[in-house]
Amino acid sequence: MDNGFTPMNDDEVLFVDRGRVLMNNPTFKVSEFLDQLAQVVSDQSTDWSEDNEAWFEEGLECEALRFNSGTGWQRGKVRIRLEFSPLRPQERLPERSSARQSEPLRQPEPLTDRLRPRNIDDIYADEDEY
Repeated sequence: MDNGFTPMNDDEVLFVDRGRVLMNNPTFKVSEFLDQLAQVVSDQSTDWSEDNEAWFEEGLECEALRFNSGTGWQRGKVRIRLEFSPLRPQERLPERSSARQSEPLRQPEPLTDRLRPRNIDDIYADEDEY
């Protein structure tokens, strides 16, 4: 059962606000996370070799005993990937941006009659009577 999870591509981007591991920045590419995971694993392993990189790239040759397949042990490859499952299918959130985006320009409101420029004689006509 996959519970709606699908593999993510290396160039896709995640925003993880809480519960982050390995990454300092809350926004990162899947490939950056996998690279950091590989780095941490290799730093902890005394016998890390180029062959171990296959866990994060093309896959590492192995044998797997899969349940419900009825075939017993199978030869193949295994690799580490991130998967994503949307809370609600087709839900789209507003775009996130580190820089504040400007609002679209609005058309100026038309000037009312009292704000429109008038003839200078019309403006001071009432004051001439004092």
